[in-house]
Amino acid sequence: LTLLIAVRAHCAIAAAECFINATTKDPDNDLSHIRLRSAEEIYSKLKENLRSSIREILERTITHLEKNKDETSCSNESTEPKLSQQLHEEESGYLAAHVLVLPNLPANVSDVIPPSLQSHIKKHKHQIERSQHRILNPRKRFRGNDPTLKQGGEPRTNLELRARRSINQSCGDLSKIAWIEKGIFQDWLNAEVECKDSSLALASWLQESKLHQIQPCVHLGVWRRPFYIKGTYTKSRRDVAQTPFFVSDSKSGGLVRKGCSSVEEEICPHLASCCGGISNQNNENVLVTPDGDAVVEEGSIVYGCCKFHASGREDIDVRMLLPPPSIVKSSPNNKNITGRPFVCEVFDAFRLPTAAQLEVAVKAINHSTSGDERKEKIVHDVNGWPQSLVGYDRFHGSNPNGVGVSSPLELTSSSSFSGLQAETEEKVKHYGCICWTNVVVRSDVELVEKLGCSSWDEEEKSNDCGNFPLEIKQDTPLRVLHRRSSDTRTRQIVSLSARRISDHWLQLRLATSAGTYVKEFCHGDCGRTKPSISSLLGGRVDITELDCQG
Repeated sequence: LTLLIAVRAHCAIAAAECFINATTKDPDNDLSHIRLRSAEEIYSKLKENLRSSIREILERTITHLEKNKDETSCSNESTEPKLSQQLHEEESGYLAAHVLVLPNLPANVSDVIPPSLQSHIKKHKHQIERSQHRILNPRKRFRGNDPTLKQGGEPRTNLELRARRSINQSCGDLSKIAWIEKGIFQDWLNAEVECKDSSLALASWLQESKLHQIQPCVHLGVWRRPFYIKGTYTKSRRDVAQTPFFVSDSKSGGLVRKGCSSVEEEICPHLASCCGGISNQNNENVLVTPDGDAVVEEGSIVYGCCKFHASGREDIDVRMLLPPPSIVKSSPNNKNITGRPFVCEVFDAFRLPTAAQLEVAVKAINHSTSGDERKEKIVHDVNGWPQSLVGYDRFHGSNPNGVGVSSPLELTSSSSFSGLQAETEEKVKHYGCICWTNVVVRSDVELVEKLGCSSWDEEEKSNDCGNFPLEIKQDTPLRVLHRRSSDTRTRQIVSLSARRISDHWLQLRLATSAGTYVKEFCHGDCGRTKPSISSLLGGRVDITELDCQG
């Protein structure tokens, strides 16, 4: 809008120049000392005034809303969450607004711009169309047929895209004028300044079109800045992935889902609900149903969403449990382990959740907590394979999909999100597993001697850890070699305890440095991990169960 007004301003300047030139011949009316502003100065001043006016209107509106809010809810102080000073400094969860002021174009182009600018636009038509096409059809950052929603985009850019597309559909070639770029305007202006005969033509056009006023068209985008919710989770099933897990299906050519659910899908919808829901008005493509509801296409890139981040990840067939009593006794720090830490990054929520609303989300995720007691023991499936059954005190809640979270969930700063990975790399990880071996294991004593580790019952009492801590060398596992660079990594097995289940079955409990491939440490990965449980026993070893325990 300001550029089109600046075009008229330049025409007014040209008219003034014509008048000054006409009066210089009259010594009584010499106006040659008058300095006229340039169109660039007027453009800058217009933009500055428009921005300050919009800010002033927004500030008045916010003050009015806050005053009404205080009057209606002064008796209920718990409706607003209490933010720390750091969260205020980060503007975590603050509302933001973007205002776009465009000209409302008439049917007759001659009422808006002079003929010389029309000719200039036609001359650069292809350049403008290429620029328009590039902006209206941005390159997608996510490719493939993954059906899950991906977060991306930015509300200001998405607002401009929607405004451009709506004007492009309704105005056709006029959209080139509505979105005239500053570079095109500057080129035309420079050409007009150099042409001394153009002033009269511009002045005449302004005289003819002075009755037409350019009406503004205002587009407004409002969104909530991201905020972060932290907590810890447990997972008690072996068919639940951390995030939605899809693999290619060779028969159909599409994607097939693995597992019954995911940790992300069990947590994020409840967090979004306690935030009053997530807006989809600031997404790049907003489809409106006949009922007036805004929806997004499956697989689209969206701005508003609840994004899940965890400190490390476990495989789909690995449980994430609370530590057993032996691990808690071995180190006082382990008493604080309440599951795997996670942070949910919430974009464009309708409200900031209070502590009470977050507690409601915890109960919804965990379902009702079971009061039954169940002791940890080894059971056998229909094939006779041993499986570890854990007590209800080893995971949160009683969600049928096996996902639970600790209480309380809390609003946190962005540093908690950025520090998740650093936290992961510094920790000692605890695991429990069940293995099969083709070597006959006759007794616990024989097993402990071969592995050089602690016995199961004496784990927290014994100071003699045998060969442990043990340094191992791990080549990049064959199962991840297609997506990880080939390298040899040095890792530490901090402690290991073992017990015999039967002649060919054994149970292990181990603590390792971060980044250790535990499955490969058990079976050896065709000799790519040295030493391994397989090489220590002198035979083949397969791992059938693995649990993260802190």
